[in-house]
Amino acid sequence: MCERRVSRRRWSRAGAARRGVLRTVAAGLAAAQMLAPSPGLASPDETVEVVVSAVIPERCGLGAPARAESPMLDLESAQALDFVLPVECNAPFAVAVQGEHGRLLNITSSPDDSGYAFDKAYGVRLTLRTDQGLVRSDRCVSSDIVIGGTCDFAGDRPGQGLDSGGGVAVPGEVTLSIDWPDQSSQERRLAAGEYRETITLTVGART
Repeated sequence: MCERRVSRRRWSRAGAARRGVLRTVAAGLAAAQMLAPSPGLASPDETVEVVVSAVIPERCGLGAPARAESPMLDLESAQALDFVLPVECNAPFAVAVQGEHGRLLNITSSPDDSGYAFDKAYGVRLTLRTDQGLVRSDRCVSSDIVIGGTCDFAGDRPGQGLDSGGGVAVPGEVTLSIDWPDQSSQERRLAAGEYRETITLTVGART
């Protein structure tokens, strides 16, 4: 009977050992499953780049009313006047000037044989105020700012005219300066009447 007891103890110890090994293997498999990456997820050595692109469109315009008029002035006396117009451009820009007639024209009387003059030339300049300072043009005679005129800042399309260089206007100003001499320096006196000229300014991003 003693031999049977010893045999049972040996069998019981061997089974316990096998059961312990099985439990260790099962625990190891469970841990490996927990540490394995899930399907569809990037492994740690992969990278993803996200590129974001955006744009600000060029915007350029005058903040002035569509029409600005001077007071009634004496055309026979020397005059100099400035029209200051707000402008906003978020890119380098240019301002072009175009005269309708290229002179101040008598609109109430027609030329006759009286010997009087019925039109008068004038001078024009531009000044741009930008974030990089002032940009000034040379003086042009009014006959050179009509269509086909030779003035450097003459034009009728956005992007033409006096260039702001690298400056922008957020906000800025465009100053149109007009002048004419005393009539005593001219060959003829002016006929009575109202004289008028229309000058168009066009602003746009530089071409």
